[in-house]
Amino acid sequence: MTTHRYLEDFEVGQRCSGEPRQLSADDPADLGHFGPGALSALFQQSGGLLLDACWHYRAPIRAGSTLRFEQTVTRCRRTTGGENGIVTRHGVLVDEHGRTVRDGSVTVLVPARAEGPDPAGRAFCTPAWAGALAARLGEDDRFTSATGNWDGTIGLRCGDDEVQLRVYRGAVIQAAERTPHGATFTLGASERTWTELLTGPGDDLAQTVPGPFDVRGDGEEYLRLTRAIALLIEHARELAAGRGAV
Repeated sequence: MTTHRYLEDFEVGQRCSGEPRQLSADDPADLGHFGPGALSALFQQSGGLLLDACWHYRAPIRAGSTLRFEQTVTRCRRTTGGENGIVTRHGVLVDEHGRTVRDGSVTVLVPARAEGPDPAGRAFCTPAWAGALAARLGEDDRFTSATGNWDGTIGLRCGDDEVQLRVYRGAVIQAAERTPHGATFTLGASERTWTELLTGPGDDLAQTVPGPFDVRGDGEEYLRLTRAIALLIEHARELAAGRGAV
């Protein structure tokens, strides 16, 4: 049975794991539990109207393997009209060795219980999030020092959402979807990658670039701002944790 849930019941970074299940060695039908049908379970747990779904085969599943399904909410956004929200959940099927053998996501449209505005702390790379982040950076003397001699624009992209922070000699003077001269460089990744970086236990961006993250534009300027980017991530994690979020 589909569970009816509202936008406010979800939060980016929510995680849950299923109980490990061993794949029967003599019943190939068990594979159905770990195929695209797993997305149906995600949909039923989310409720609402299905908008999009995808499922990827990453590695073979062998008879006798013990598999575990993990899922994470990677997107919660209110629609323009305000009466509904869009929620994306990402699922990963992991074997007993910790290897990802399947993964996918499902996006649904769910009703909102009340009107906004919504907290910006986990609405990564939206104008509201960028504004809240810029306010924090403006109060951090470390960021001011790290960018004191810099004149440029930092682009940040999460999935299809992108914002730009215009920095001039230590101050963020503009936070918007677009700035007049564009981004000096853009740091981008999927919604899942941003969710793991900003709500997970680790915060080491150096371990994820140039892997799940990609840098477009002036790579030398990105390298010059390594310290500033680390501070930006630190403040973004604080926002996601609800400390100073608006």
